[in-house]
Amino acid sequence: MRKAVVFLLVLVMLLSCHRKGGKKVRIIPRDDLVSVLEDIYLANGLFSLSTMRNRFPGTDSLSNYRDILQKYGYTLEDLEKTIDYYTSEARLAELEGVYEEVVKDLSTLQERSFEEEHLAPPGEEPGPPGDLWRGDREYHLPRQGRRNKIPFTVELQGPGMYTLSLSVKVHEDDGSRRPFIHVWFAEREDDGGRKLEWRRKTLKKDGKWHQYILAKKLTDPSFRYLKGYLLDDMNKDSSYIKQADIRDIRLDIKPPAPGRLPSGIN
Repeated sequence: MRKAVVFLLVLVMLLSCHRKGGKKVRIIPRDDLVSVLEDIYLANGLFSLSTMRNRFPGTDSLSNYRDILQKYGYTLEDLEKTIDYYTSEARLAELEGVYEEVVKDLSTLQERSFEEEHLAPPGEEPGPPGDLWRGDREYHLPRQGRRNKIPFTVELQGPGMYTLSLSVKVHEDDGSRRPFIHVWFAEREDDGGRKLEWRRKTLKKDGKWHQYILAKKLTDPSFRYLKGYLLDDMNKDSSYIKQADIRDIRLDIKPPAPGRLPSGIN
């Protein structure tokens, strides 16, 4: 939470130098705000490099933000009003949710970049690259279970980068509270032994198809199974009904090239 507030307060300070031009301003919707903040993080990282500053002389933070916002159809005034909205005391919990989603998406991007840089392409190194998913490729709820969280267990193929991808549509009338994809590495097929959790991926409840990609590196061969729930939730009772569809489920592994699997990426 503290990092979220600090980041947005820095934006407030930068935007305070930009005067409003009397235009009608609006609150940026949550999903668009997440995308805008992700692009701002990436842009800030790029322009911290001297090579990028030399390549684009005269470019400052405000002009970068303006270009990013224009891509999504918003203005600097819209962003300033949105920041004011979320940094009010009544909205701090919502701000934390926005920030967590930004961090999760950027972490997934980092993991995918790590995969491309450090892991052996399929076929170039010994190992079992390819799709490991052996269950159904699609599910339709409540037809296949009114509260089915869709549990799964897959036997692992040793160290490497594991990537789970799937398309999910959670309907607006879905009764799940904060539905999410829940995945972990496990030592044993049952519930005993150690677990190594993946970052959870929150699902959008808007009745539209969204593709979700989760990835995590495994270095410890004592973890032998991948387990989880494709449609987990935070409900405490049993009076709700899930309304969701899943398709295009795939689980890929790229084994490590010898000596190229550092331990710093999780």
